[in-house]
This record gives sequence, C-alpha cells and structure tokens, in this order.
Amino acid sequence: MDTDIDSQRTPCLPARWPPRDIDIDSLRLPCLPPNGIEPADVYGHGIEVCRTEDKKSVIIYPSLYRPKNDRFYEDPDGSCLAWQNQEDVMDQLGWLKKIHEVIGSSEPTSHPRVQRSVCIRLLEVQIETEFPVVELIEKGSLFFFLLENPKPVVPSGKGSENPLTLKLRWALNIASALAFLHTKNIIFEGLSPHNIELRSDLSAALVNLDAAAYREQPGSGGPELGYGSPDSHQSPLPDRPETWIKPSQDIYAFGSLLYYLWMEDDPIAEEDMEDLEENDLDEIIRKCWVNEFGSMDEVLEAVKNVVAQEGLELSGEDDIAVDASVEQFEAAGYFAKWCRTEDANN
Repeated sequence: MDTDIDSQRTPCLPARWPPRDIDIDSLRLPCLPPNGIEPADVYGHGIEVCRTEDKKSVIIYPSLYRPKNDRFYEDPDGSCLAWQNQEDVMDQLGWLKKIHEVIGSSEPTSHPRVQRSVCIRLLEVQIETEFPVVELIEKGSLFFFLLENPKPVVPSGKGSENPLTLKLRWALNIASALAFLHTKNIIFEGLSPHNIELRSDLSAALVNLDAAAYREQPGSGGPELGYGSPDSHQSPLPDRPETWIKPSQDIYAFGSLLYYLWMEDDPIAEEDMEDLEENDLDEIIRKCWVNEFGSMDEVLEAVKNVVAQEGLELSGEDDIAVDASVEQFEAAGYFAKWCRTEDANN
C-alpha cells in the first residue's frame, strides 16, 4: 500500500506554476491609475494613493487596480478578485465621495483646515476611472512630524519663542475644522494625529474624510481609527437616534488630541484626568472629557482665549501668525520621504 501522502493528493495547480507565459512578478506589481506617478502608499485596507503628474494632488484608488488594456485585467462579471468587485474598498471610495458631496452642497463649500477636493463644489474624479482626487497636504501627518521633531519651537509672528505657538496653532486649526464639519452634520469620528496633516507653512488640516460620519451613518473606519468616546456606538441604527454619532464625540476626541499635543503621548482619560493641572489648557481638556462644552464653537472660543492670553497674534479667524522659519522643517512620514527621494532622482 502506498503510504506517501503527497502522492495521494489531487493536484490543484498545473504541473508548472506559474505558467511559462505569465510573469508572476509583473502580476504582483501594482498598476497606477492614469496620470498617477510613483511612489504609492497605503491609504487603507486594499486602497493606495499616488500623486498626480503635477504633484499637487493625490489619486485614491484600489490597490488591485488594472486598466482594461492590461494583460492581467479581470472582467468584473467573471472574477471575485477584480478591483471593481472589492466591495469594502469600493464602498470606502464611495463614502469619501459622499462626504465631499455633502460638504459641497451648501455654502461655504470648503474650509482651509479640511483637505479639499480638487474641484471646488464636488469631489473631482478621474474621468477614466472615477477615482477620487484630493489635494496633496505637503508635509505629512502630525504623528510623524512630532515623532521626527519632538517639542518643535518656531517664533510667532511677533517674534515670541513661546513653546506653545505651534501646538496652539494646531489646536486652533483643528477646532475650527471640526466646527465647520458640524455645520454640515458631519462628525469626523476618526480624530487622531494620524488623520491630521501639515501644509507647507505647518498649519494643520483634517484628511482621510472617509473616516467621517454623516448623521446616523458611520464612516468607513469608525471610531477605532481615532480617539473614541464613552458614548460611541459601533453600530448606529437609523431608527434609534440615541445611537447616532454625535458632535459630543468629536468634542471628547478633541480633548484627547489636546492632551496628545501637550504630552506627545496618547491619553487614557480615565487615568489621566486626575493628572490635569489648574490651568486653562488642562481645563479645556477636562471639559471636553466630561461633556461640559455644548458645541465645537464653544471649544473654538476657549482655544482662542488661551491664544490671546499667551500674547500670540491671530492670523485670520483660526490661525496663529508664525514667521518663515517653519520652512526649515521637512515633510515627515514614509510617503513624504519616498516622494522626496523620487523627486531627487528625477
């Protein structure tokens, strides 16, 4: 009796795999969408981003994308692997479009502290693919920036070396962004230093808007992507308003973000509450965590009061004036470094 287990198995692959006419390495290589240029970076599960040819915008696309003229293109009617059939991925891109459509449906249609679509009113899409195209925020995520530049200090517009200048600026920027989104019935839900990116002048903007929620509909990632709050519901129900995602959840998350900015460490509100001190900044954090603010507008005013007390100069409604020394900082994070290397080699 033959006891060789391998000899009894029914082969499930051809004798030679891959077949001679298929270059398996080519099959594994990602395919950039039209007008996209290297490098590419992970945006979410099954999704990547790359810059456009002018290097001013990014295209968000499925990582398995193949154009119709590609030899490895798969007909969506006959394959479960074709990018068009990746249900979760396409839902995520569809939700991103939805959030931008909500933002663009009423005035004002954009905000300087929220990543903009390339088109003013609605999210621009590639004609060939309908993939979303959004502006490139030049200097990368807040998380990586602080990782590479702990406790950064730049002179304010008045020449002050106040160490709080940049961090108060970011707090002011993000409070303003959240207040704007709330006027559109959008709750960001995914607030964290990973979903905040810095422009060339180091002002902050919210990105990854597919994480945002609209009324009872959660974002593509849900609160697990950012700082959660005690009253978050993983599965909001359309017919139960008490389970809906609420502005108070963003307010709570903003308190956690403030803590992160000052301490450069993620908070655990239940443990860190008792360590808060008797000062105006810690009071804002505490009031966010215990739900004593009625709206993000109130939070924004509280941050502005601290800015005034610190003697810092406002630039417009939601920014702090800084001098040109902000340009000394390079873009942070893997994607930014890859872009810098790619540009240097071309």
